[in-house]
Amino acid sequence: MLSMKARLSTLALALGLMIATAAHGAGGFGAPVVVTGLDTAEPGVDVAPDGTIYVNAPAGLLSHAPGSPSFVFRSDDGGATWTLTPPGDRADLPGGGDSDISLDPATGTLYMTDLWLGSATVSRSTDRAATWEANPLQGVVVQDRQWVASAGGGNVYHATHQIPAGLVVSKSTAPTDGLVYPTSTVAATPADQTGCVCPSGNLIAEPGTGTHDSGDRVGLIYATSTGGIKFARSTDGALSFTNVVVSPASSADTTHAFPVVASAGDGSLHAVWLEVFGTASSRIRYARSADWGAHWTAPASLVSGGASVYPWVAAGGSKVSVTLYHTSAAGAPDTVAEGSQWFESYLESTDGGGTFGPLAVIDSLPVKSGPICTQGTDCSSDRELLDFQSVTLDGAGRANAVWTRSLDGKSDTEIRFARQ
Repeated sequence: MLSMKARLSTLALALGLMIATAAHGAGGFGAPVVVTGLDTAEPGVDVAPDGTIYVNAPAGLLSHAPGSPSFVFRSDDGGATWTLTPPGDRADLPGGGDSDISLDPATGTLYMTDLWLGSATVSRSTDRAATWEANPLQGVVVQDRQWVASAGGGNVYHATHQIPAGLVVSKSTAPTDGLVYPTSTVAATPADQTGCVCPSGNLIAEPGTGTHDSGDRVGLIYATSTGGIKFARSTDGALSFTNVVVSPASSADTTHAFPVVASAGDGSLHAVWLEVFGTASSRIRYARSADWGAHWTAPASLVSGGASVYPWVAAGGSKVSVTLYHTSAAGAPDTVAEGSQWFESYLESTDGGGTFGPLAVIDSLPVKSGPICTQGTDCSSDRELLDFQSVTLDGAGRANAVWTRSLDGKSDTEIRFARQ
């Protein structure tokens, strides 16, 4: 729950797409529904093979000592209604800082990580979040902003930012999959980040293919202190990593939001990130890879009008879905005028990222008015949305989006959901 800026202090297309302000339901989305009115943010969303939808969100770091489990909500009816699932064995264990969930692509087993800074509580559910097995010590100590990804077959990967090592990826295998992570590898050092002592964007994993690529493919995207984006790639089940430039050093600041990467299958990757130029402007950038991140296309601008923040991407086959918070007001996220209205917004490609349609508003209700502070715990106000919103594709190829809406401009929030 600490933004990339705070962590530094505490431990289409080339011309850009024109912004199209659309009516409620744009992009083919159904009516948004409230997942929860609990005062939480940073929602993650995952869809199981059987169509069950899960949304996770942090409860607040060590907020209910001795136990502080983050929230997991479940929908059995396509997102129309939601239930807060019981924490099970997580109930009396530390957590609540940052949370993430990943699902086994075949069995639907849930794997969770729940940050408490000393480490993270890791857990597993095989019955749709009705019960959990949990371990309060993931393994890497002094953690910050961790992620989890399942490659299937009992292979689970956990990424975290660890001082002073850098970005560390750990592996867990059956029968203790998701509960014990005995091996760890430094995927990117502070030098790889060009001195950026900050956490990565999300983690992805999938089974390898072919006689020369038999290990799981694992990838971690991250920003640099020099305005660039890099991708740490592994084709041997996270035993070793190669760091590849996605976007070169620039005059932009790429540390205001997490860069995000998604796999569309067959080695096809899609990445989005935020670039901020002082107090003047911001834009959303995009690149794709056809070989699990070994090579990337030249960065292109997806959204360059108004102000944007916290992009997320999901991909499958030839479809690429991008969600973000956007306002038509000019400026950077932290500097837009008071009264500027931000909306959960969406754009997509149906040709594998070759072209994208116009940006459209998913929900007619604004998520917030005024500046969005991206300085983490250095923020004195305007941080109620925290550090991301998200989107995923279900088995039918529909985009499922979740986001935070501020109800009072302070700490009273709700999580909202919509599906195409």
